[in-house]
Amino acid sequence: MPDFTPYTYTSELYERPALTSSIALDWPGVRLERYQLDPMDVPAHSHEHHLLLVHQGAQPVVASRRTGSRVEAQQFRSGDAGLYPGGEYGPFGWDAPVDIIQVHLDAQALETRARRDLNLRYFALRERFRCEDGLLVQVSQQLLAATGRAHTLGLLYAESLVTTLCYHLIEHHATFERRLADGAGGQLPAAVLARVDAYLEAHAEAPVTLEILAGLANLSVFHFARRFKHSTGRSPYQYVLDWKIRRARTLLRAGELPVAAIGDALGFASPAHFAAAFKRAVGQSPRSFQQG
Repeated sequence: MPDFTPYTYTSELYERPALTSSIALDWPGVRLERYQLDPMDVPAHSHEHHLLLVHQGAQPVVASRRTGSRVEAQQFRSGDAGLYPGGEYGPFGWDAPVDIIQVHLDAQALETRARRDLNLRYFALRERFRCEDGLLVQVSQQLLAATGRAHTLGLLYAESLVTTLCYHLIEHHATFERRLADGAGGQLPAAVLARVDAYLEAHAEAPVTLEILAGLANLSVFHFARRFKHSTGRSPYQYVLDWKIRRARTLLRAGELPVAAIGDALGFASPAHFAAAFKRAVGQSPRSFQQG
């Protein structure tokens, strides 16, 4: 029988440090790392948290693993992913250099979220040695990009991506049984949407998080995000950004504040973030808009 050495994260097996990591950002329930590694063999081990692995190297690699007497090998190309729930794994390795994104999901937090928010009787994440799933890859790459710079609306952006990732995994890469019919896709009451707008009005300069917005509806973050998009057609992040851009246009037309002060008053991470977000939405810079 193989000796399964326990690890919290699979990346603890690597001798080389991560090129990028989200550790310092303290994202709730998720940790992202990027590695460039040489061909290697990884011994039998167990890891506590779920692992989503995305290959993004230009050259394909052949990964192989042994489970008991069975050996499995697959070729991974850029954009291929693997999903490995927390548990025990036999030896595995790859035959060429790899450039990989590793997204570690807190196993208990994901199960708690799935059971509570979707009213599930049973939940288990499926293992995928290799799969093709464009959304998993896209969200992982967006999270990777978010580790390297402050985003326009701070933590709200990362929270939105993590919520999307978790919901997609539960819906498409898990087995589960519902207790009752799921009502999570229903419309939010108009009073809740009004509370959201009132909160944004009163706290325009403050950081906005999904937890704060969900609290206004007395819902969990996961449940709130689904129902909010069903009600408005937009994610909470996009809704808040659109709200701030509309307010910025009003303030710029009034001409009473300089551009930098408006971005600061609306809680943008920096003047550059404000200018970039405004230009993407409106088609011209805040200064040009104000002058025009």
